[in-house]
Amino acid sequence: MASKRQIKANRANAKRSTGPKTAIGKVRSSRNALRHGLARSEIGDDAEGLGTLLNTIPALEQPSSLLGPMVWAQAQLRLSRIREIRRGMLATLLKCPSPKQMKRLVGLERYERAARAECRRALRALIG
Repeated sequence: MASKRQIKANRANAKRSTGPKTAIGKVRSSRNALRHGLARSEIGDDAEGLGTLLNTIPALEQPSSLLGPMVWAQAQLRLSRIREIRRGMLATLLKCPSPKQMKRLVGLERYERAARAECRRALRALIG
């Protein structure tokens, strides 16, 4: 059982750790984990690129479902975006080397592996 003193201390601590109160603080905290945008699931800002990639697929055979080509095209766009981000990170690393930048660069590998695996799965689905 907690004592009255512990309960009072706990309540005082809880008041300080409930998150931001102001609109500016909420906006700032909403971007805490945002580094590069690769964790988002959809690619809404590059619909033109997606259409271009989807138009390259009819060279195979007309698939019965558009889901496989769509997944493949999205994975290809994600890989392209990863390459762009990596180029920028490498340029920053060359200008000002730091362990933090190196760690971020290594962190891109996780997203690239996932995009490559998704691409392989989609190609397998397209082929057979």
